[in-house]
Amino acid sequence: MKPNFLKIIPPIENSLVIKTDRALATPWHYHPEVELLYCIKGKGTDYIGNSIEGIEEGELIMCGENLPHTRLGDKEYYEKNPLEKPEAIVVQFKKDFLGKDFFDVKEFSHINELIGRASKGLRFLGNTRKTVGKRLVKIRKLEGTHAILELLSILHELARSQEYRFFNSVNYIVDAHEKSSEKINKVYKYTISNFQEPISLDIVAELTNHSKAAFCRFFKAHTRKTYFEYLSEIRIANACRLLREGNHDVTRACYASGFNNLSNFHKQFRRIVGTCPTQYRQDLLSQAS
Repeated sequence: MKPNFLKIIPPIENSLVIKTDRALATPWHYHPEVELLYCIKGKGTDYIGNSIEGIEEGELIMCGENLPHTRLGDKEYYEKNPLEKPEAIVVQFKKDFLGKDFFDVKEFSHINELIGRASKGLRFLGNTRKTVGKRLVKIRKLEGTHAILELLSILHELARSQEYRFFNSVNYIVDAHEKSSEKINKVYKYTISNFQEPISLDIVAELTNHSKAAFCRFFKAHTRKTYFEYLSEIRIANACRLLREGNHDVTRACYASGFNNLSNFHKQFRRIVGTCPTQYRQDLLSQAS
């Protein structure tokens, strides 16, 4: 799940990519294109920046420029249901695909703001995801100017909508410097693969060939947070996912997410989410009922 740079090559006659994606095993990656995704069907987990959430059929997601992400299928589910195939519609475009300053003009400033918000990852809700989802199903059949005009109309609708929430509370930092980026990516890869186990500063510092003190300075300079703040965000995101899915109580979610005591789990949960895990779970149950 290393966040590799992914080179997206649109069809030679087009300036954007519109495709049907039937894979749920893409690598942890990022790219300069903005990505709009509508999930028709699928079971698994969305990894978007620091967020870990279960895939929702009918979900509508927007990932901004260079926001690392991947979607992984539920291995157990697809082993039991081999005939079931995931399906999503994906639209990818660079912010300047219509010209360097196209979205800077006043008439498109709201779309420019939408693209900015997408740097944290957006999940659209309610009527917006239903209506835009239907439009994305149809956009697959359009080409050229018709596809571009429909995409602009969809972006206009999304920009005006208030039915959304962020995947991440802060922007996910991707360092453009190749060597620094490679080192940070090693840390991200290791953390996402091992956050459920104890992780020491010695191990992650060794990944970047730094001393512990130098690593702490390096990581904070490139991510604007300490490593253990980042690790806690990953673990709490996983705990939230487990609580949302309803298969774990608070104690099980705590230990299944890599925390070794409830006290620290409650402290970090309140710091990151803004409420205690018990209240968070009760609110979810109230919403469901």
